[in-house]
Amino acid sequence: MPEIKSIEEFRKKLYEFIPKKYFVDNLDENRIGVIKIALLRKTINPFIDRSTDSEETITFKMDDKREVIEVPARKFKSKEKLLGLKISREFGVVDVSVRYNMIDDKSHLSNPNSIVFGDSVTKAGAAESVGLPSRAIYDWGYSIRDFEEITQKLQHNALSEEGTMYEGKTGELRQSLFRTRYVLPNTFIPFFISVDNLTPELFVHLLFTIMYEKRYGAQTTTDGANFNNDIIAIGFGDFEQPINSFIISKEWDFDIGVTEQAVKNAISLKMSALYPESLINDSDEDKKITGLITFINQTWTNKELLKELYKKASEDIKIYLQQMKILSK
Repeated sequence: MPEIKSIEEFRKKLYEFIPKKYFVDNLDENRIGVIKIALLRKTINPFIDRSTDSEETITFKMDDKREVIEVPARKFKSKEKLLGLKISREFGVVDVSVRYNMIDDKSHLSNPNSIVFGDSVTKAGAAESVGLPSRAIYDWGYSIRDFEEITQKLQHNALSEEGTMYEGKTGELRQSLFRTRYVLPNTFIPFFISVDNLTPELFVHLLFTIMYEKRYGAQTTTDGANFNNDIIAIGFGDFEQPINSFIISKEWDFDIGVTEQAVKNAISLKMSALYPESLINDSDEDKKITGLITFINQTWTNKELLKELYKKASEDIKIYLQQMKILSK
């Protein structure tokens, strides 16, 4: 693929995959048109998916025979939003004082990440509480197989400085045992994200966070990368179609087994049925999804182009926030 050197060339190339009509030039626009991203999230290391019970994973009773893993949307969105903040810092398009979910001043909302994922002023007693809605809407995720097949509970202990359970000060053994249930590698979670009213530059910012984030769930400061995210298809149309992770899991035909390729095929076929005239996936001869992913990866390596893309995004956001009276001109 020839090197892209300008925003105009970048947009022209992106429009080869997703038509221009599904993006906006002015963030103040609010019109029909939705882009739906279909993913397969696959565990490649143990994943801790817990809520109030520190020992158990979150599950959902799918039917009389199956209780599946349920992953709340925020468990994926929060990590991708955090990566997006890091990327925004890399290109100097976010105030240096901004921290994840900590916005002290409404002017600090002027950054790509807050527009894509949503944000609000969090400082207590702030004179003006302003919030921006998310333009990337995340579904919840559901496994295909029963949680008993894809989880394992392990017992751990909190060792002393000497690396044993013996506590020298008391001369006794430490009573610091705890148990954690892990979602095992090779667990498949279909997933969907809906997007509307984004500029091309902000859409690609979202794709960066989806494609390059690899670590989710509890104990991410201890555990390594535990997910691969594969974009299977992208549909677009005037209105969002009714497909999500729950439907893929609920309607699963176990006669075909539960393999990675089978899940990918099921996602692709369902998207094809609901977006028959407006879909990119790898069932086409031109392998458009593969081409889009290659394009996004090459864009990330082109640092001069990235500077221009984030500069453009920052300028568009400033104009939008001025139109919304959040920023003064």
